[in-house]
Amino acid sequence: MENKIMDSVRGGFWTKPVIIFVLLLLLLIPLGFISSMISDRAYVKRTAEESIMQPVGGTLRIEGVLISVPYKKQAAIYNENGVPTVSQTTEQIMIAPQSYELSTRLDPQYLKRGIFSVPVFNGEVALKAKFAPLNFEQLNIAESDVLLSEATLILGVGSKKTFTAFPALKANGQDLAQSFAPPKYSPFGQSVHYRLPANLASGGFELAGTLSMQGGQSVSFVPVGQDNKFDVKSSWSSPSFSGGWLPKSREVTSSGFNAQWEISGLSTGVPQAWIMDGRREMGLESVEASFISPVNNYSLIARCVTYAILFLAVPFLAIFLCEIYSRARIHPIQYLLIGAADVLFYLLVLSFSEHISFLASYLVAAAAVCATILFYGSAIFRARKWGVFIALVHGVSYCLLYGILQSEDYALLMGSVMIFAVIALVMYLTRKIDWYENGLKI
Repeated sequence: MENKIMDSVRGGFWTKPVIIFVLLLLLLIPLGFISSMISDRAYVKRTAEESIMQPVGGTLRIEGVLISVPYKKQAAIYNENGVPTVSQTTEQIMIAPQSYELSTRLDPQYLKRGIFSVPVFNGEVALKAKFAPLNFEQLNIAESDVLLSEATLILGVGSKKTFTAFPALKANGQDLAQSFAPPKYSPFGQSVHYRLPANLASGGFELAGTLSMQGGQSVSFVPVGQDNKFDVKSSWSSPSFSGGWLPKSREVTSSGFNAQWEISGLSTGVPQAWIMDGRREMGLESVEASFISPVNNYSLIARCVTYAILFLAVPFLAIFLCEIYSRARIHPIQYLLIGAADVLFYLLVLSFSEHISFLASYLVAAAAVCATILFYGSAIFRARKWGVFIALVHGVSYCLLYGILQSEDYALLMGSVMIFAVIALVMYLTRKIDWYENGLKI
């Protein structure tokens, strides 16, 4: 066996590692094109999703309910002679509810645009809030300066397109009429305004209503009360909870989920009452329940390409070792063809994953490449055992790559161990080769 190895190396074989390295660099070019294609397809998917989401208003976001009460503010202005004049302006008092509750059940369904789909939903949101009687002394405002007749209730949302019917609200059982004279400033991006009778604005009341709404992908609630309770139920079995607060309790099963939040106003940064002295949005944190797909194919494929150079080098190394032990002379073009098959693996996964699951796509692409390598390797080495060996190396590599994809937290550890194992195996297989004697002396 040692004589066979020496004969193989003497035949100018020492230049092959350099050629393999150059071929690996060349294969980075098509990998770059595939990486760009992944980004392009992800962009096409986002565009398709946006075209679906736009008609339904996007994410269902309810930003809260507040009372806006204008008041007269007087200030002394001195002219150049030091003579004071009284200037009167109108400012706003913003009042948050003592308690604020939202409850809904949303059952999303996929809406398709071409080959892409987005979970969208229609549902009703039950709203309850309780406002305390006004106490203007705490804000150092005289009650005589308060314009109770111009009080307004503001319902804030992310987009008015999420309403499928006008949001009817009742205060102490009394229907509230829409106000067509909105307050000077609003803390919400988009909002619906209601005329609030003076007796209700000053004496406190309980607010109730049902909001008929639609949206897609996720639902978001902003806690604006001193005590907040949110309840979301759905038949969706793979939710994602995010935002400023996680649910106090949740139940996720194969038939859906049920999540409840209880949030104190001490943690939201919303005071019970404040003076709105400029047009600015509140920018508060929210709670969010997302109706996501369990697997993002494009991100997984992008990670595949990140590790591609490693999983190209290992098969090339296996072919090089087979070349040494079999005394066969493998042309660089044959290396390049095998490398091209390895590169096309990622393109196959990308193409199939847009129509079937990522796992199925991965298995189909891996089986196709391994079968091709088996037959081609057996032919160029003129022995089936070497083709089987190279195909087996590819199969093990794809298994390890899939393990890395599924264990993102352990990706670095698994990659490091795999590289060490490959180097150790190469050292073991080449331990009896005398590289100096066979023309590799430096």
